[in-house]
Amino acid sequence: MMSKTIIARPAVLLLFCVSALPALAGLTAAFWVGLDPAAMSRVVATPGIGLSIASSFWTGSVATVLALLLAHLAVALAVSGNWQRRLNALILPLLAMPHLAIGIGLALVLAPSGVLLRLLSPWATGFELPPDWLIVNDPAGLSLLAGLVLKETCFLVMALGAALGQVPAARLQTLSATMGYGPLKSWLATVAPALQQQIRLPLAAVFVFGISNVEMAIPLGPDLPPTFSVLLWRWFTDPDPAIHAQAYAGTLLLFVGGIAAILAANFIGGLARKLLRASAESGARRNTEWPVRRLIAAVLASGFILGLLSIVAIGLRAFSRQWRFPALLPDHSSSDIWTDVAALSASVATTTLALAAATALLGVALVLPAAERCKQSADARRQIGAWLFLPLLLPQMTFLFGVQVLLIRMRIDGTFIAVLWSHLIFALPYLWGLLAPARAAIDPRFDQVAATLGVSPAKRWLTVTAPLLARSTLLALALAVSVSVALYLPTLFAGAGRIATAASEAAAAAGSGNLRLAAAHAILLAVIPLCIFAIAYATGSLLFRHRRGVPR
Repeated sequence: MMSKTIIARPAVLLLFCVSALPALAGLTAAFWVGLDPAAMSRVVATPGIGLSIASSFWTGSVATVLALLLAHLAVALAVSGNWQRRLNALILPLLAMPHLAIGIGLALVLAPSGVLLRLLSPWATGFELPPDWLIVNDPAGLSLLAGLVLKETCFLVMALGAALGQVPAARLQTLSATMGYGPLKSWLATVAPALQQQIRLPLAAVFVFGISNVEMAIPLGPDLPPTFSVLLWRWFTDPDPAIHAQAYAGTLLLFVGGIAAILAANFIGGLARKLLRASAESGARRNTEWPVRRLIAAVLASGFILGLLSIVAIGLRAFSRQWRFPALLPDHSSSDIWTDVAALSASVATTTLALAAATALLGVALVLPAAERCKQSADARRQIGAWLFLPLLLPQMTFLFGVQVLLIRMRIDGTFIAVLWSHLIFALPYLWGLLAPARAAIDPRFDQVAATLGVSPAKRWLTVTAPLLARSTLLALALAVSVSVALYLPTLFAGAGRIATAASEAAAAAGSGNLRLAAAHAILLAVIPLCIFAIAYATGSLLFRHRRGVPR
C-alpha cells in the first residue's frame, strides 16, 4: 500500500485524485451495476459468445508473446551492432501512430485490393481483378494479430530501451563474451531476464490492451463473430437501453477473464524462465549467429516496411476518389478532393488539438510537482507509478463505464472537461514514467551549489532544475499529445457522443466501411503526433546546441 507520508503531500494527493481515484470509483460502479444475473445470462446465451471471447484472448495473448520476442531480438541486435539510436529513430513514426491509424492503414495494405497486391499485380500474380480472399477481418484474426504485433513491438522496444539504463548490459555481455558466447545468446541468457523484470508493468498493459482493444479490432478484427471487446462496444453504442445491461455485465466478464489471463501468463512466464535458464546452463556457445541475425533482421525490416506502407496507403486513399485495381496509384487527385478532406477534418482537428494540448500541459503541471516531492525516494516513485498505472492494467470498458456514471452524477458528462479528465487518466502514467526518473537523475549538487549562493527554492527550480528537465519535459508533452490523440473509448464514454475527435470519427467511419473518410481522419491521427514529436526533438536539439556534455 502507498505510504501515508507520501499520499499526504498535496501534489501527490492531487495526482492520485485525478488518476487512480476515478479508476477505482469506476471499477466499483461497474461491479455495482454490472452484477445483474439476468443480464449476465443474456450475455452467456448470445450466439457465438464463446468464439468471440476466444478470439479476443487468442489474438491478444499471441500478439503479446510475439511482440515481446521481437522487441528483445531487435534491442539485442541494435545494442550489439551499435545502432540503437537508429533503431529508436526507425520506430518513432510507427510508435507515434495511434493504433486506430495503423489498423486502418494495414486494412488498406493487406486487403485483396490493397497496396501489397497492387505492387505484385498483374506482373507477378496475373490478377486483373481483386481476388476473392478473406484477408482483412478473417475469422482466425490473423490480420488483427499482425497489427497488434507491429504496434506493440515498437512500444516494447521503447520500454526495453528505457530499462537498459537500470541493467549492467555491457558488463554482462562482456563477461559472456569472455566465456565464448555469441552476442545474441549472451543477450538472451544474461541481459534479457534482467530487462524483463524492469518492464513487467508495461508488458501487462500491452497484454490487457491486446485482449480488450477496440481500436485495431474495428478495421482488422473478425466480423462473424467479432472479438468480445467489439461486441461490447456495439452493445454500448446500441440505442436500445435494454442492450446496455448486457454490456455492463459483459465488461465484468472481460475483467474476470483478463485477471485469469494475467495469472495464466505469469505461470507460463515462469515455465519460460526455467527453459531459458536451462538453455543458459547447457553450455552451448552458439557463436555462429550470422544466419539467425540475418533472419531476424529480415523479419524486423519486413514489419517496418509494412508499417511505412500503411502510412502511405492512408494518404493515397484519403486524397483519391477512384482507385481502380490493379493500378498502384489513384486514377486522379484534384484540388476539390483536398478541399473536401480539409472541410471534413477542420473542426475535428481543432477539437483534437485542443484536447491534446490541454491534456499535455495539465498533465505535466500535475506530474512535475509530485516528481519534485519524490525525487529522493525510489520507493515512493515506484508506488505512485503503480497506482497511476492501474487504469492501463484494467480493460478500458470495465472501469470507463463506472467513470461515465461518476461524470453523470457530477453533471459534467458530454463536456470538454469530462473528456479532458478521461484523457488525463491515461496520459499521467506515461508522463510519470518519463518525468519522475528524469527528475531523480539530476545531480542534487547543482541545487546545493545554488542554495549556498542564497537563491530561493522557487528560483533554484526555475533557473537550475527546469533547464535540466527541458528536454524530458518536451518529450513528455509530445508523448501526452500522442496518447490523447489516440484515445477512442475514453472520448466515447466521457463525451457521450457529443465531442468529436479524430479517433472517434475515424472509428465511426471504419465501422461503417467508409475507408476514404476513415483514412482522412487517420491522417490527423498520424500527422499530429508525428509533427509534435518532430517539434519536440528539434526544440530540444536547439536548446542544447551549446551544452554538449552537460547532463540533460
